[in-house]
Parts: sequence; C-alpha cells; structure tokens
Amino acid sequence: MQDAPQGLRLDPDHAAFVQGGVSVVVSSRNDQLVADVLRGCGCRVARDRRKVTVLVERERAGTVVDDIRANGRIAVVFSQPSTHRTLQLKGTDASVARATPADLRTSRAHLEAWMADMQKLGYEGAFTRAVRGEGTDLLAIAFTVAAAFEQTPGPAAGRRLAD
Repeated sequence: MQDAPQGLRLDPDHAAFVQGGVSVVVSSRNDQLVADVLRGCGCRVARDRRKVTVLVERERAGTVVDDIRANGRIAVVFSQPSTHRTLQLKGTDASVARATPADLRTSRAHLEAWMADMQKLGYEGAFTRAVRGEGTDLLAIAFTVAAAFEQTPGPAAGRRLAD
C-alpha cells in the first residue's frame, strides 16, 4: 500500500490568491487523454496549505467529474482577470464529495469577489453570474497539491513553484 502524497505546501500569498476573486477553471482528462474543463465556483485551502478543494456546480460538471472519479487527476487554473496573474495547481488524488454549508458560503463570497474584479474591466454582475453560475448545487473536489506553476504571461510563465 502506498502512502498518501505529502503534497506541495502553497505559500501564504498563493493560498490567499486562489481563495480570492479569481477565475477558477477546473480540468481533467479521460483514459484516452481527452481533456474537459469547467468553471469553478470558488476554492478553499486546508490549514496546512497542502490540500485544496475547488467547488463546481453539479449541473455544469459534465465529464470532468466522471474523469476525476475514474483517475484522480486534476489541473486547476486560477487567474485574476484585472491583472492576468495566473497560477496552475495539479493533483493526482482528487476526490469528489457533496459540498457543505461552509462551501456554499465560500462560493457566495467568491462570486462577490470575482464580480468586483470583473467590474474593474467593465463587466456587469449579470454577465459574471451567467459565466460562473450561482453556485447553489455544488460538488467539492479535494486534492493534494502535487505540482504548482506560475502561469502569469511573461518570462516566468511555466516556472514550477517549489515547496
């Protein structure tokens, strides 16, 4: 039996960033290596900053959740629209569970923070809500951070972050 992965520890700045008003895009792939993506509805980071839980709308989840249940692989991109600051996290042990009442509160706070950032670019709340969804029927996808990458456009894009 293999030990559970220890995981990469996010620094406090990265942990705060992924839990803020950012775009969250969740992806996985099937056994034929065909990728699928969906928009996330927020994120929470465990106290030790090694485990991340992303929230997704059940109705929009499609095959992403099926793929995650089948193989545990996940990649999540967090990007702040107003600055293009972007971070990618990957995991190999993702699991899907029903969201908790605390997750619903996290999703509501995420929507408000993301709408505020999108308003800086001239997008109204109705547009942002339609793109992200209301986040009322959620699934929680938890994973240990196996790898993290700087993805902000520029010379450091693609750089692997160290523990």
